[in-house]
Amino acid sequence: MAFNSTPNLSDSWCSLPIASNSSISTSGYYQLTLSVCVVISLLAPMAVAGNALIIAAIWKNASFRTPSYILLAALAFTDFCTGLLTQPFYVVYRLGDLLRNIQMFCIGGVIAQSSVCYFSSLTVMVMAIIAVERWLHMSRRSLLTMRRVVILYITSAVLLIVVVAGYMCIVFYTDVITSPFNVIFVFNAALYFSVTVFAYYKVCRIIRHHQNQVQSNENAIDIEKYKKSVFTILYILSIFLLSYVPLVCCIAVGNVTGLGNESRNAALDPCVVILFSSSFFNPLLYYRRIKEIRLSVKAIAKKLCCKNTTRSENNSQHC
Repeated sequence: MAFNSTPNLSDSWCSLPIASNSSISTSGYYQLTLSVCVVISLLAPMAVAGNALIIAAIWKNASFRTPSYILLAALAFTDFCTGLLTQPFYVVYRLGDLLRNIQMFCIGGVIAQSSVCYFSSLTVMVMAIIAVERWLHMSRRSLLTMRRVVILYITSAVLLIVVVAGYMCIVFYTDVITSPFNVIFVFNAALYFSVTVFAYYKVCRIIRHHQNQVQSNENAIDIEKYKKSVFTILYILSIFLLSYVPLVCCIAVGNVTGLGNESRNAALDPCVVILFSSSFFNPLLYYRRIKEIRLSVKAIAKKLCCKNTTRSENNSQHC
């Protein structure tokens, strides 16, 4: 994802587009950008709170210490970090453009773009691992224990930091725009997507096989339960893909047509809002689709409300 649209990043990334303050403050571009900043500022705390509740629900419940729930918590963690880090700095970046503040523009842009690149890549990796875990689990050949899943996730996250750091250094400090890292990212994205599609294809075949046979008590599995868990992950994958489609299309059209900075940013901003909204909708999907998480979240919310009520009553009595 590229927020900046200038042709030579090494020379112009931290150079604001030429525009007079008077013209930009009265333009539709100004109004649109300001509206986008307000919307993202509202989405960010809701994404942080929603995903924090999901992570807490999984962490506090001992029955959730399974590979599938750990991976679900990993997805929630990436959305949590997106709301906590990426979205606020994107707002800083866009406000830096409007206020003609080069420090806000540079710092916000670098952190926002780097974190989007990192967390979106990590999400794709985790979704591929989830798909493989579901396939192995339903085929009774599960090799992914909770310990192995944690090690795999941490290793992937650390290696991805190195790759993204190298990519961002090339983008921001050299004249090489088309680098081997672009090929690596495209190849890895295609690989993980292919693995995910193949794994869910195998899962669907297993579900169909069990639905079409008369099951004995020895080999029966709860088909409805697994179908619901599989479709929940497919919904998450669909939200992720749909949130990126407008942005990718907008970038592609902008590169082909050669739009100017202001026009391209005006087109990109609404697409970025759609992208960031997935971090808000995902925890709502977990809450709606997974009964165990819904009950655990309700218990946490009830406990927090009781604590606040007790504290208020103690303060009143003290007064």
